[in-house]
Amino acid sequence: MKKENEDEKLQGAGNAQLNGKQNFKKKHHNNKQRGQEPNTAGEFFKGFGFSMGLHGPEMYQKTVHKVGLYASMQFKNGSDTTICLLEEKLVKPEIPVLEEEHTAHEKRVWEYRMNDLLKTKKQLEGNLRNLFMVLMSLCDSTIKNKIENTSEYPKLMKRLDTLGLLSIIKKLVYTGSTNEYDVRHNKATALLNLMNLQQEKFQSVQDFRDQYLAMKKVCDVLELCIGRCESDARELLKKKNVTNPTDAQLSKAMDQVEEELHAIIFMYKMDRHKYSNILDQMENDMLQKKNPSQRP
Repeated sequence: MKKENEDEKLQGAGNAQLNGKQNFKKKHHNNKQRGQEPNTAGEFFKGFGFSMGLHGPEMYQKTVHKVGLYASMQFKNGSDTTICLLEEKLVKPEIPVLEEEHTAHEKRVWEYRMNDLLKTKKQLEGNLRNLFMVLMSLCDSTIKNKIENTSEYPKLMKRLDTLGLLSIIKKLVYTGSTNEYDVRHNKATALLNLMNLQQEKFQSVQDFRDQYLAMKKVCDVLELCIGRCESDARELLKKKNVTNPTDAQLSKAMDQVEEELHAIIFMYKMDRHKYSNILDQMENDMLQKKNPSQRP
């Protein structure tokens, strides 16, 4: 009888131990939350890329900024890489200066900063090389084929020259060609694209402004001057009692004339159904000999 009670106790303890194991729950990571964050480059760059066409220049700027953000997030000292991408050239860190008359402590600090500079420079070069294939993956098939058929591509590929690759991508996006003999054709195409640009039905003013400025930048890259009229600039200065302007004054006045012209063009390209009142007021101001581009 006593032995049976002991067996019952052992069996009860075993069941309790089993139940105890069942009560322990494994910690599971929240895969849903993890899934919300892009964990691959493909997911991170979804909706971005390099292509030729009407929206190419605008998308180029957005994609370069996105690549800069990717570099800042993924690479050590990624901010230095981002600066190079935005400047579209190699921007080296500043070299520390050691004064001729210095203390032993100042020399030690300088040596430490120089060692850190060498490490940073090496890291920057490695980060830029790592972005070469990232940029290639963001090119559509047309741009990729054009890049691979250029004479510079084998050398760029061998060195993983990201900034050199970015320069070619920009030429293709902005001008449609890397051939300098196509300049006049590219200028004509850029001017037509700018003149044919209109605000789309559901496009915000901010997005349309960015698109217009991107197309204007294409014209600037091609040195296609629109509205830089010297006679208009001199007339503007004459109203300010400047009859014999200097070269700097004349250049500044031409910049103002050009900006005012683009402001008027931009306003006429806005959606007339949405902003008809503004356009009508601008035309009324013109009839009353007011400057429509200087409305508040």
